[in-house]
Amino acid sequence: MTPFVKGLLALAVCLIMKDRVGANSLDKRTSFAKRANKDTYYNIYTKINALEKDLKNLKTRLQKKNKLLRQVLQSVIEMDSNLELPDKNLKKQTNLASKKNAVGFTTRLKGTTYSSTSSIIQGNTIFYNGGNAYNGTVFTSPSPGLYLFSVSVITNTKNSGIRIFKNSKPLTLAYPGYDNPQYKGASVSAALWLDVGDQVYICPYGSSLLVNGESVFTGVKVN
Repeated sequence: MTPFVKGLLALAVCLIMKDRVGANSLDKRTSFAKRANKDTYYNIYTKINALEKDLKNLKTRLQKKNKLLRQVLQSVIEMDSNLELPDKNLKKQTNLASKKNAVGFTTRLKGTTYSSTSSIIQGNTIFYNGGNAYNGTVFTSPSPGLYLFSVSVITNTKNSGIRIFKNSKPLTLAYPGYDNPQYKGASVSAALWLDVGDQVYICPYGSSLLVNGESVFTGVKVN
């Protein structure tokens, strides 16, 4: 084999080896690219799946928190309702206590004739007697305070009437007048400060007084 032929043969071998090396390099690059694309695809969907899972877990936790908040709110509402009930009961009890402790009375007077100015005019039908301070004839103050008393009389007695007394001291007078005997009316009131035990009552003014049964005597503690 001539040196020229040997040279051509060696050149051919080199070219063949170069092509194989290039082909191998191309195959490697192609394989790497495919693997890279596959890895990228895998990574994206893995992240999406992870995000979806996190979102689902977040929704679950949010639902649990909302349920817990509703339970807490319901508990607060129930507690508030339970707190209001004693307050309402207390107000009701206070109102009842106020009614029981309200001092005052109203009585219709006994229809009869009184012949003495020292006679205490009696009550007949007692409509109200808060504090039980009125015994049918005399009101006795159970506690210090400002009281208001009034009396209205219907009579046909001439030149007579009814006077309010405090502890035997005469005060205001309900006086129908000097007219001829016929039924007529008069009224009077008095605001008094009373201490415990002070007494208020009514007596005739004049030597004789016919009291009609529709006459009324009233007293009440105002402060």
